[in-house]
Amino acid sequence: MSRQAWTVAPTDRRVLPGIVVVMERIVVGVDESPSALTAIRWAVRECRHRGGRLSAVMAWTYLGQHHGTGDDVFRPEYGERDAAAALDEILAQVDLDGVEVERQVVCGLPVPTLLEASADADLLVVGARGMGGFRGLLLGSVSQQCAHHTTVPLAIVRHDSWVAQAGDDGEIVVGVDGSKPSQLALEWALAEAAARGTRLVAVHAHRPVLLPEAAAFGPHGDVLDLAAEGEAMVRGALTDAGADELGVAIDVRVVSGSAAAALLDAAADTASMVVVGSRGRGGFRGVLLGSVSQQVVHHAPCVAIVVPGPR
Repeated sequence: MSRQAWTVAPTDRRVLPGIVVVMERIVVGVDESPSALTAIRWAVRECRHRGGRLSAVMAWTYLGQHHGTGDDVFRPEYGERDAAAALDEILAQVDLDGVEVERQVVCGLPVPTLLEASADADLLVVGARGMGGFRGLLLGSVSQQCAHHTTVPLAIVRHDSWVAQAGDDGEIVVGVDGSKPSQLALEWALAEAAARGTRLVAVHAHRPVLLPEAAAFGPHGDVLDLAAEGEAMVRGALTDAGADELGVAIDVRVVSGSAAAALLDAAADTASMVVVGSRGRGGFRGVLLGSVSQQVVHHAPCVAIVVPGPR
């Protein structure tokens, strides 16, 4: 594994071309689940780091009622006022001091409601699992579908794992593979590291390709070439992303093996979040979420961020 770390000089973080450091609006999905409550608290802190207002959005239907922290008895007369009261009750559990919060209850299904509400937002935040589904699942249907269809960066917050990590002060891990979604993910991660004043870990993984006739002799010199090329590519991506203008400590890690495993390993101990592009260089055209990003959002031990590619 090859590593290099350096720190670049700070600058005015609000006027960096191509990098959005200050956000205007963050949308968070709300229900009574522990993951949603943790997601709300994380989104509030993100507003404090990045600025902007928070939109708390709760979708409800006649059969999908929300009752806040009270009973969950079905009520035939349930309506918008009941949903609004439930939203207020849930938000009352969170310290909202200093953050502008707008509240929105929508009669509709969660995924289309959240996607529509976040279409012009800077970030969509959801809990990893909501109230429905099977116990033991790492990712619920709402967070999975949002990851596949979001047009803005998505944060998936798992209540039972990220708290055990380094919190807001942990490193930010990002995957870099030279693709456009990867570059957008790198730009997002750089802005986040600048806003939080924390270290960025840029990870690139390569897989040596052996010709059949060379297999008997094991890996050859091309492995070293791949590592050097990977490091040069990451450096170039950082330069293109404007890293030279940010006061961010950067650790470059180039490893041989699976990209998903490399990212999860890097995020295992001290990371507060891991950032991936929606699709990398591999896979099939038209697939909304690549295999690496799918594995990361399913198994990340901290907050997972999916940055979609160009529309």
